[in-house]
Amino acid sequence: MTVIKSKRKFTPLQAITETQKLAMYTIQLCTDEQKFPKRYRWCLTQKIVDAAISVKANAARANSVYVHDADCYKLRREYQQRSLAELAALETLMDTAYNLFAGLRQSKPATTRKESNPTKRINISTWSYQLIIVRKMLLAWKKADTDRYKNLLR
Repeated sequence: MTVIKSKRKFTPLQAITETQKLAMYTIQLCTDEQKFPKRYRWCLTQKIVDAAISVKANAARANSVYVHDADCYKLRREYQQRSLAELAALETLMDTAYNLFAGLRQSKPATTRKESNPTKRINISTWSYQLIIVRKMLLAWKKADTDRYKNLLR
């Protein structure tokens, strides 16, 4: 029997799974030399990949903290906040990459066959959508923890 979407409950595992998807998609995208030229690997794409991995790592750290007192709750919350901060950094790096590569595409003549190839373009909409999903889930997890553990902070 299925549960109506509005009645479904959120679980931290869903957030961890989505951060995994974001990290994997980011790595696949950044290692594709047709989308990200090799010359940008160390100055930009490595930072993008590191940020995506940090989002997942901090979410996993937050999930590994068993909350039984206020200190554990604060530690879990700190890891959640770090994950959200890395997500904001990832968004900024994604925007930089998109603007940089969009500028590169515009600086070359539009008549070349490679530049008119739609598979060469960075699929920013899929990537951004995945980032938005992860942000929503991390914020929902943080709010659920706030509601669940509000008695510990008294």
